[in-house]
Amino acid sequence: MHVDDTQFPLVFLREHSPQQTPQQAQDQLEALLNRGQRFVLLTDRMGGEDPAHEESHEDRKQRALFFKQNKPRLKELCAGMVVISKGRAIPAAVRLAQQTLGRVLGLRFAFVMDETQARMQARRLLEAGPVKEVEKIR
Repeated sequence: MHVDDTQFPLVFLREHSPQQTPQQAQDQLEALLNRGQRFVLLTDRMGGEDPAHEESHEDRKQRALFFKQNKPRLKELCAGMVVISKGRAIPAAVRLAQQTLGRVLGLRFAFVMDETQARMQARRLLEAGPVKEVEKIR
């Protein structure tokens, strides 16, 4: 995963290049949190789509540990995550997993069709302020 913050506070999670390590992606997320400013994560990647780009068990474990260690900062600074479906059906299991992750981390999740809708939804998430309790976003 590559963290593209060139359009901050809209931060895109993109496919990483083969040269990028999971640790480098984690370092990018750490740097993003260290900015101390609110942001929204946007991605068009849904887990399980491309086995060639799937993370190893150890990489997933390290990412989970990173999120656990940074949960308070994520809850404070990340206004939410927007998943862009690009017209693909979003499997119920993916929606459930994302929403469960949102509850665990204290983040809002939204699913939209395209990048234009994603940008609008991201702006709404930023304007909504910090999450007190995770609520559903339409």
